[in-house]
Amino acid sequence: MPIFEYTARKPSGEVISTEIKAADPQAVRAYLENKGLVVVDVSEQGAGFSLAHYFPFLKPGVSNKQLLVFTKYFSILVKSGIPVLKSLKILEDQTDNPTFQAILSQIYSSVTGGSSLFLAFEEHPDTFPMNYRNLLRIGEESGALHEVLVRLHDNLSKSARLKGKVIGAMVYPAAITLVAAGVVTFLLVVVIPKFVKIFESHGANLPVLTAYVVGASNLLVHRWYLVIMGIIGSIGGFFSFYKTPFGKKFIHGMMLKPPVLGPLMTKYAVASFASNLDMLSRGGASVTAALKLAIASVENVVIREGMEPIVRDVEAGLTVAKALERVDMMPTLVLQMIAVGEETGSLNEMLETICEFYEEEIDASVATMLALIEPAFILFLGLIVGTIVIAMYLPIFKMAQAVSSH
Repeated sequence: MPIFEYTARKPSGEVISTEIKAADPQAVRAYLENKGLVVVDVSEQGAGFSLAHYFPFLKPGVSNKQLLVFTKYFSILVKSGIPVLKSLKILEDQTDNPTFQAILSQIYSSVTGGSSLFLAFEEHPDTFPMNYRNLLRIGEESGALHEVLVRLHDNLSKSARLKGKVIGAMVYPAAITLVAAGVVTFLLVVVIPKFVKIFESHGANLPVLTAYVVGASNLLVHRWYLVIMGIIGSIGGFFSFYKTPFGKKFIHGMMLKPPVLGPLMTKYAVASFASNLDMLSRGGASVTAALKLAIASVENVVIREGMEPIVRDVEAGLTVAKALERVDMMPTLVLQMIAVGEETGSLNEMLETICEFYEEEIDASVATMLALIEPAFILFLGLIVGTIVIAMYLPIFKMAQAVSSH
């Protein structure tokens, strides 16, 4: 089903712009008019130039926090005995995200039209992860929707906590990089041109290093638009490359190579896998179905592809622990704990323990990474600034030597 971008005006005069899935533009207009909105514009996504196509972070969507809050309140409403349809309508009205509101409205319409809750959610795979949808199906069919929603909320909370720690490890170096870029830009745009005037007034022959620095300064001062275009093009090219299967696999593989970042990404994948496998098996999914979904939820493509043969091995008669032994990046501790869990009938408890253990390991890895990054970036910034300063003073030293020789 195509995605349409629309702009509409509320009765209050507020203008909203977001996306919606629909069969055609007429269906979008009919939906908006039924909501009491005045349609300003409707266009199919991809029909024209769109920055969001090249820069996914500009695309409006539903955040993990919003999905977490929705799941929590959905479970509370269902527990209170409020029918599913009315619960969906209440949550739709209470949501302040136009994109999420449109999605919930479509789910409500689908369920009203006779669709199952699972199939209604299945129409929005970008918003509701595969595990989420499949566990909803189990809850709906078993009549234990409230219990499933509680498990989903707990799992989303745990996943958000783990992802937050991993992202937190990336924020600090990114911030330091921006500061370093700002310092270097200031030197090249403000300080270097003053030195250039001195050099020009004395007709000094510039050393190679100084000539390169002055050239960089001239580029930023006089051709700044080319630099901005280059930066935007590089970012857009990176995201376009990342969207391809080869690009995503290549970048995910590179993320596993650095000494500290690689083990951190592996620990995050193991913790995510254990958490989802625990949730799905507790929710009533079969071992193979739970394994398929838990593996599919692993974000790193390289790790996920390495784990995919597990399902086939388990279907062939191997235990989960024996199947996991064939995965190169699987830690020995995890294999031992899962083997004990299978032998004692306490696999879920062991999976929960694995998740908790690796959450603590991720904390330790993040602390180690930050402790290593800070001095490394200070040294890096010092080298850059030092190089610029030396480049500027080399001609001055030459001119001083020339004066003293005369």
